[in-house]
Amino acid sequence: MERWLIAAVFCILDFGMIASATESRDDIWQAMNKVRYNSNPAVVPLDGGPVEVSLSMDLSKIREVDTARGEVEIIAMVTFRWKDYYLSWYTPTRNESGSSDHGPGRVASFPIDIKRLWSPDIVAFNPATNPELLSPPLALISADGTVLYVPNLRIRFRCNLEDFEERQGANCTLIYGSWTHDGNKISLEDNGVTAYDYEEDPRFELLGMYSEVEVKHYHCCPEPYPLAKFTFNIRKRRRSIFPW
Repeated sequence: MERWLIAAVFCILDFGMIASATESRDDIWQAMNKVRYNSNPAVVPLDGGPVEVSLSMDLSKIREVDTARGEVEIIAMVTFRWKDYYLSWYTPTRNESGSSDHGPGRVASFPIDIKRLWSPDIVAFNPATNPELLSPPLALISADGTVLYVPNLRIRFRCNLEDFEERQGANCTLIYGSWTHDGNKISLEDNGVTAYDYEEDPRFELLGMYSEVEVKHYHCCPEPYPLAKFTFNIRKRRRSIFPW
């Protein structure tokens, strides 16, 4: 998880700019203009194969477990990474003195409003309510066209909680997939599930977690449909009967 990105996006709005010691304001504007000119949010950036989207999740908190409704609410950062070759700008070159040439090639990356880019229509398939975005809608785009988008989300989803109070706990799986595209247009790569900054709750225990990508085939259609699954094994926290 690129934790530095999270800190950066809270300091920048829309097309805000960060210039390093080797990047000038004009360099960044040139790179940005190339992206703005070539970006088309409505067109999938296919380049001889499906767009490969890497997907991972970092769980921050379990906010609520509603056994009556069969719902769990969490806060998590979901990391989406893909490459849009049409948005790349040329990479840095070196002159004879060894210093970088002027121009957008000196710019390694910059933040951008996600609405200005094509982004994969990957959504949760089993939400109880619409996920709530808790962070600015900013992505980081690199010179080779790689896009990194890390929304911080409040997600409430459905789960069978029959074993929530049992020793083994309940397995709650949050399922993600493309809403309109099959695997020939958008493929999914499982990049794991973590809990680096997980906040313990006195009501719940997080016993384990894992992630996987499952490719589904339906009777209606010959195309593959990849699904990313994030599973959390949780149970009601038990109180010890002993005072020590």
